[in-house]
Amino acid sequence: MSTVNQEIDKRAAEWVVKRDLGELSAQEQAEFDSWIAADIRHLGAYGRAEAVLGRLERVRSVAIDRLRASRPATPVLWARRQVLLSGGLAASFAAAGIVGVTLWQSEREQVYSTGIGQVREIPLADGSLVVLNTNSKVSVKFTRDRRDIHLLQGEALFDVAKNKKRPFIVAAGDMQVRAVGTSFTVSMLPQRPIQVLVKEGVVELNRNGADKGARIRVRAYTQALAPHDAPIVAAGVPQSKLDRTLAWQFGRIAFDNETLQNAIVEFARYSDVRIIVDPAVANRTVTGLFVSNDPIGFAKAAASVLKLQVEVNDREVRLSGSSDGAL
Repeated sequence: MSTVNQEIDKRAAEWVVKRDLGELSAQEQAEFDSWIAADIRHLGAYGRAEAVLGRLERVRSVAIDRLRASRPATPVLWARRQVLLSGGLAASFAAAGIVGVTLWQSEREQVYSTGIGQVREIPLADGSLVVLNTNSKVSVKFTRDRRDIHLLQGEALFDVAKNKKRPFIVAAGDMQVRAVGTSFTVSMLPQRPIQVLVKEGVVELNRNGADKGARIRVRAYTQALAPHDAPIVAAGVPQSKLDRTLAWQFGRIAFDNETLQNAIVEFARYSDVRIIVDPAVANRTVTGLFVSNDPIGFAKAAASVLKLQVEVNDREVRLSGSSDGAL
């Protein structure tokens, strides 16, 4: 482990202990938020430290029982917070008597989900990070030899911690995406092909049951589409499109000359409020960055620039008009 990573792990352990001991002050909370936002590795390290703290509590209980059974007069001196602070994460595992194989084999399958309009960041125990988009669900199961993620519905971004000995495999429908250390998204939406967008590194795509010749490798700035009962198709994407496609992780939707009809389909993923567009103006185009769970704000902005009529009801927004224009 590099000196930089050791320092990150040490700092993460300190933050976990502080938060475990009680509520942070306003200044401490601001410092913590700033530290987390400064580097994606910080969030992964914090997730690992939290996992260690929880396991230490369970292991400590077992250790105390065993020590008292063997040597009743011997006091147990260590505590989980003291171990984390004094020795860092690696020492914490050793002090708790946990080896890597035991740790990963003991992991149970975890299921994470989001509701409509929600975006959720999930730090994993290996230092990877999963970001779930609206109305999405994943299951996570780590073993000694591999890290298995199953995208059950929706869309997710995966920032994968490097570990060549334990591949990170995302299953979505009949597709498998295999990575070692990279950043990519997988989406599985109704009536759309499965989509993989690679932000960094390289991933390998394979359909269940397909032979090795059917596998393809997809590099950064590439989008792969896997239609049902059709070959996987991959094509490069420019930085601007990649940024627009990934805007959802910041609670935004980005359009570039997108039709109103397609725009309202995208907004329907993030809110129960429906936008209804007059067919006469449905092909007008919009460009801009919008709050993903604010369809009313989007409709009003579109109406203002395109000179359309907007009518807002309880759970419905209507756009109509015939003036020329573009947003």
